[in-house]
Amino acid sequence: MAANVAKGEALQVLRSLIREFRHVKPDTSPRNLMAYNYVIEKYKENHVTQDQVCRPRNAMLHNAQTYLCLLQSTRECEELQNVYRRGERSVEESAQLVGLALPKPPTNS
Repeated sequence: MAANVAKGEALQVLRSLIREFRHVKPDTSPRNLMAYNYVIEKYKENHVTQDQVCRPRNAMLHNAQTYLCLLQSTRECEELQNVYRRGERSVEESAQLVGLALPKPPTNS
């Protein structure tokens, strides 16, 4: 039962990794990326069979989850940098953002 849960979790992490690879290079297939080929190779190397058992039981799964976290965090960081790249807002823009209006300067008449 535990092996099936680990297999399901490993498959879910692999699918998430492939999804992140699509974000990295949206114009190409993930299969053309070296990182994709490396991850698939490692998954195949660590596939548990009757003759071969991965040394630490969930080492490959932990490495895959860590790499997935790195890819997601990098993508989110780039998105945040793109949002806030233009610098600070003016006082007028900040006031409009929260639904306020600045008082108009008095006219000399």
